[in-house]
Amino acid sequence: MSLAQIGTTLGLARCPQPGQLARMRQSLTKHGQLLPVIVVDRAGQLELVDGFKRRTAATQMGWSELWVSERSLDGRGQWMAMLTLNRTSGSLSVLEEGLIVRELCRSGLAQVEIAQLVGRHKSWVSRRLGLVERLHADLLEWVRTGLMSAGTARRLVVLPAGNQLELAAVVSQAALNTEETELLVSLWQKTSDATIRRFLLTDPRAALQNAQPEKVTTPPDPRLSERGRRIARALQILRGIALRVREALEPPPAAMELALLEREIRLTAQVLPGTLAALGSAGRCLRSGSNDGSSATPTSADC
Repeated sequence: MSLAQIGTTLGLARCPQPGQLARMRQSLTKHGQLLPVIVVDRAGQLELVDGFKRRTAATQMGWSELWVSERSLDGRGQWMAMLTLNRTSGSLSVLEEGLIVRELCRSGLAQVEIAQLVGRHKSWVSRRLGLVERLHADLLEWVRTGLMSAGTARRLVVLPAGNQLELAAVVSQAALNTEETELLVSLWQKTSDATIRRFLLTDPRAALQNAQPEKVTTPPDPRLSERGRRIARALQILRGIALRVREALEPPPAAMELALLEREIRLTAQVLPGTLAALGSAGRCLRSGSNDGSSATPTSADC
C-alpha cells in the first residue's frame, strides 16, 4: 500500500527516538520489511496503529509502499493494540506508555480497568498517567517532535511546571545529556538560593563540572571489610579534595570572593579538627600495634 494512504493521526502518542529509527533503517536496508504494519479503518481512512518506526524509516529511505495488515478495532481497541503489540519488544518508552494510558482514560476507562486489560498492576497505570499529567504540555510537544528525548523529559518532571520549562531551555541550549540533566535538576532542588540558581541557569556546564564527585582511582584492597572499603574510599577522596582546596586557596582569592565564601570556610574549619583528631587516633592505634611486635590488627579497645 502507498505510504501516502496510511494516516498517522494516532502518532500523537508516539515519540521519535533517533537511535531506534537508525536501527530500523539498517534493518529495512538489510532484510526488507519482515512484518506488516497494522492499520485500522476510520471513516474510510486507514490509520496506522503499529509500525510508526517502519513508516518513518521507509519515508526517510524514499520508499513509496509498505505491506499492511488491516484490523477491526474500535477507538479503545486501537490504543490497547498499541500497548499489547509493543509489550514484548519494549519499543515503547515510559512516556509513550503514559500517553496511550491517557487516551484510554479519555475514552472512559478507569485506571483499574486499564490495568486489567493490559495485565498490569494499577500502580503501573497510575505511574505512567502521573508522568504525563505532571510534565508540562510544551515539553510533551518537544518530545513528540524530537526536540528532547523522553529520558531527559522524565528527569525534569519532578520540578514545578514553570521550572520545567526554565531548565528545559538551559538543557537544550547547553546540549546536556540525560545524566547531566538529572544532576542539574538535583543541584536545583538542593538549593533555594536565587543567586546559585541563577548560576545554574547561566553556566550549567561549569556548575556540573564543579559538582562532579571525586574519582577514586586506586582499587580497594580485597582483604578489607565493607567498612574498611568505605574508609579507604573516603580517605582517597579526602586526600584529593585537600590538595584541591590547598591549591585553590594559595594565593587567597580576591576579597569580594572571600566574603562570599566566608560561611563555607568557617564551617569547613570547624569540621577539620574533628577529622584530624580521628586520623590521629587511628595513627596511634596503628603505631601501637606495629611497635609491640604483634602481628594482630589492633582494635579500638586495644587503643
